[in-house]
Amino acid sequence: MPNIIRPNINRRQWPRHEKKYLVQIATSLQSGFSPATVFNFSRGGLCFVHPEPLEKGGGIMVRLPQDLVGLARDVKARVKWCVPSSTGGYAIGIQYEEPLLWTRYE
Repeated sequence: MPNIIRPNINRRQWPRHEKKYLVQIATSLQSGFSPATVFNFSRGGLCFVHPEPLEKGGGIMVRLPQDLVGLARDVKARVKWCVPSSTGGYAIGIQYEEPLLWTRYE
């Protein structure tokens, strides 16, 4: 069987910024907000580590800090992927339902 090399294609619409941030996430109104550490983000979504796995396709609310988006605000998002993290817990990628107009890093 021939060895097929697939090109490394970056399908991201916006630049990804590598910076640690603390955000608050909520998976339901009953659960309330809990802290999560962000490792990278863009106008379209972010990646964070959380102690519990989240279901792919599930909806969450993310409370973004003021120093990231100018004014602290809550945004709706969907879980795109969830994998065990090498640092413990789960690395979770989310996509905002509506892209941010900007971040302080653009």
